[in-house]
Amino acid sequence: MRTIVIILSFFVLFSCNSNSDVEEYIPLEGGIERWELVRMTGSLINSETTGDEMSWQEYYLINPDGSFFKSRQRDGVITQATGTHILIQEGQQVYFELTYLTGEELIASCLGNGKEILSLRNQVLFGSWNACDGPGLEYRLVD
Repeated sequence: MRTIVIILSFFVLFSCNSNSDVEEYIPLEGGIERWELVRMTGSLINSETTGDEMSWQEYYLINPDGSFFKSRQRDGVITQATGTHILIQEGQQVYFELTYLTGEELIASCLGNGKEILSLRNQVLFGSWNACDGPGLEYRLVD
């Protein structure tokens, strides 16, 4: 129950944005999308890393057919995951719900149910792991 409250709080926090930038970008309109991790934040003030300073490098390939691929490189080791996704729009809030079929060790989530939530705001994907003391993860779309 605590996990659900944390996740809902996360969405409420980020849905209170008065910008209408969500309309500028239509997810998956151009085909397969590559989203790369560009920033990690911690729970301490000014605990932000970017680029090669991050603990790992990773990206998602989000496919219009409802599948995704995730790859993480950490300490020279590459780990991969696959699964399915659904795109959910509630008002101006847009997010991907990923369901992992393989590579469950890459799930960055508080849910513990094989799923991960990525919230889309201002053309940036935000992970929800920081809602339960995981790192804040920010992804940017790569052309």
